Amino acid sequence: MKKFILMQSNKIDFHASTYLWLFFSNGGIIFAMLAPFIKFLQALSNNTAPGQIAHGFALGMILGLLPKDNLLWYLLFVFFFFFRIQRGVFSLSVIIWALIAPLLDPYFDYIGFYILSYEKFQPMFRTLVNIPFVAFTKFNNTVVMGSFVCGICAYIPIYILTRLFVLLWRRYLAKYVRKFGFLTIVKQLPGISKLIELVEDYV
Repeated sequence: MKKFILMQSNKIDFHASTYLWLFFSNGGIIFAMLAPFIKFLQALSNNTAPGQIAHGFALGMILGLLPKDNLLWYLLFVFFFFFRIQRGVFSLSVIIWALIAPLLDPYFDYIGFYILSYEKFQPMFRTLVNIPFVAFTKFNNTVVMGSFVCGICAYIPIYILTRLFVLLWRRYLAKYVRKFGFLTIVKQLPGISKLIELVEDYV
């Protein structure tokens, strides 16, 4: 039987995986953010249900906060795509929260350490670590556990705030953006239209 070992995170490793994922998976952070951002503005302005936008942003927050080098991240990524969400908003949210996550890692580390070292949870953790493949989720890492728990706890507040923002946007803010023609100008930038076509099937 494997012994449960609490892993306190090395922040450098997790930060490196986050930034490598951001810079190389979509050809650079600017282009990685721009296409989902355009899709986000389109979703705000069309008939996409506010709930789909809010769910997409809140679920993206959970993934964005999690470190990327563990099985839990990929399982959640696949699982979330079975939800009825706005995928452009989801993609943008993952990128935004992945940028914010390194600043919150000390707090995730503290919360994760508290949870993983809590005496009453030790039998459950020992059972989990002996289940095949569960260890690949790195649930026993302080930052993984802390960021996951914080993401779950923040889901409902983020969902409510995002839904409120969508309603305010459609009622009050959208007319000012249309007045300045911001979206039209962005679409006309060199290479942007081709980039949008490339991501059309994915967001």
